[in-house]
Amino acid sequence: MRKFFTFTIILLVCFTLTGCGESRQETGPTVTIWHWMSDRQDAFEQLAQKYKQEKEITIHFELFPHSAYTQKINAAEAANDLPDLFGILGEKRVLASFAKEKKIEDLTPYMEAQDSSWKERFIDICLAVNSFKKDNIYAVKPGIYGVPIDAMSIQFLYNKDLLEKEGFALDSPPENFQDFLAIAKRANDTKDTYGFASGWGETWLIYCFTTNYAFDLMGEEKFLNTIKGEVPYTDPDWIKVFSLFKDLREEGILAPGIITMNNKEAEQIFATNRALFTFNGSWGVNTYQQINPQLKYETMPPPKANQKYPPGIWAGAGTSFVVNSRSENKQESIDFLNWLTEAKQQVFLIKETNNLPSIKGLKKDTPANMGNFLDNQQYFTHPRLWRINENSRVVEAINRGVQNIVIGAKTPEEVAKEVAKTKERYKNE
Repeated sequence: MRKFFTFTIILLVCFTLTGCGESRQETGPTVTIWHWMSDRQDAFEQLAQKYKQEKEITIHFELFPHSAYTQKINAAEAANDLPDLFGILGEKRVLASFAKEKKIEDLTPYMEAQDSSWKERFIDICLAVNSFKKDNIYAVKPGIYGVPIDAMSIQFLYNKDLLEKEGFALDSPPENFQDFLAIAKRANDTKDTYGFASGWGETWLIYCFTTNYAFDLMGEEKFLNTIKGEVPYTDPDWIKVFSLFKDLREEGILAPGIITMNNKEAEQIFATNRALFTFNGSWGVNTYQQINPQLKYETMPPPKANQKYPPGIWAGAGTSFVVNSRSENKQESIDFLNWLTEAKQQVFLIKETNNLPSIKGLKKDTPANMGNFLDNQQYFTHPRLWRINENSRVVEAINRGVQNIVIGAKTPEEVAKEVAKTKERYKNE
């Protein structure tokens, strides 16, 4: 009886283990993705369910607070406990550090397989912000290290009703800076209406605006030479850039408190028909739709302050995922990203999240107000594409200086000198 009992137990254990093994085989591997996008979690989960039905592979999107996300990634990196897929926040040097340490996969061979069919799918600038070229300043092996799942663009926007009210054709917004000032001033003279609003309390938007016009007034090469230290910030062209903010103040077109206004506040002002012009990114479409579905607006490139050079427009990948090079599910992770960036899934994300697609040929599937952010691609640029970036302390000095110009506390010349001193102080960092 003892032998029979023992044999029975062994059989039960074997059946149990076999059953577990079959269960694992049925469900397949689980690909874990870390992200911070609370507004897209529902859409991601729907896509995960669809993918499991099609491929019998589980995709688990794990959401973390934006404020704690980078800390979570850094801790996981230090512990060699990164998920299969994750996003990287921050400057390109952060992406470069992951690539140099071989923590993330070089996706070039996968992108270029089958006559580069996957690679050719993307809008060029979306892929470029995740790539490193030969002889890059970070000394990263040339290649593609991230997959963009959506795009973004930061442009000027104008309220069509207010523009028409001022007697201008809806399809003819101002093309040069002086006309922009004149039209904005007329709108500002109307009660409870401002000529221009933007969230300049978030200083990165000030730097974006500044570099757009640095491209316009001196050209990309001279701008980058300034960062290299070969052109001083006291150069006459930089005085012209800083003087644009003086012009904005002197014409009285700025919404009150613009230098302390966060982006959400500026979006509220524009969405409620209280500003003729604004400077914002494609993500604002969501806010405008929620606040005022009847809002009539359009995008436009930065009004030119100089006819010699084109202005810059920050654009590129909105969100990108990288692949953990040590993942046991590496191929499954790459296959999922390929699937996620197919047209059908991209159209779903457009409709569910109001974000721009990262692949070509979908403007017809994109609502007009959002799709127009894909216009003016000849002006597109991004700090991640520049071969060199400015020291963060110098950027801070530029932003602080611009704020002082806007409130009339300092002149463009004074700010230029202060930025130049900061540049000299940190030139070797």
